[in-house]
Amino acid sequence: MIKKVVCAIIAKKDGDGEKYLLVSSKSNFGKYSGFYYPPGGHVEKGESLLNALSREIKEELGLKIDSAKLISKTKGDVLNQITYWYLCQTDSYNFRLDEHEIKDGGYYTKEEMQKMKIWPATIKIFKKYFF
Repeated sequence: MIKKVVCAIIAKKDGDGEKYLLVSSKSNFGKYSGFYYPPGGHVEKGESLLNALSREIKEELGLKIDSAKLISKTKGDVLNQITYWYLCQTDSYNFRLDEHEIKDGGYYTKEEMQKMKIWPATIKIFKKYFF
């Protein structure tokens, strides 16, 4: 069975230029454990993609999605997974991490991201659409 995953790409501009919100999970993802990715998660049975996106962002970061535009649909980095990538606007740039699921998170520039461990699918999306 194919699992569906949604990811929210949230950007903000400041004195350092464009920064993107990335998180790292406490979950064991094998060789990808500790890697960073845009916030999101699995779509539950019977749930729409947008409802899953809103739910995950609220649960993980305490943010409300104001708008979401689907930019891509790709194979995931794990077997039997499809990832839906959304460019999102939120009610605030100030977030709180869910201590049970999220290990770390923050806004990062392109230069900072180049020095981080980031999931391969995330790197592909950023190179194609943002860098």
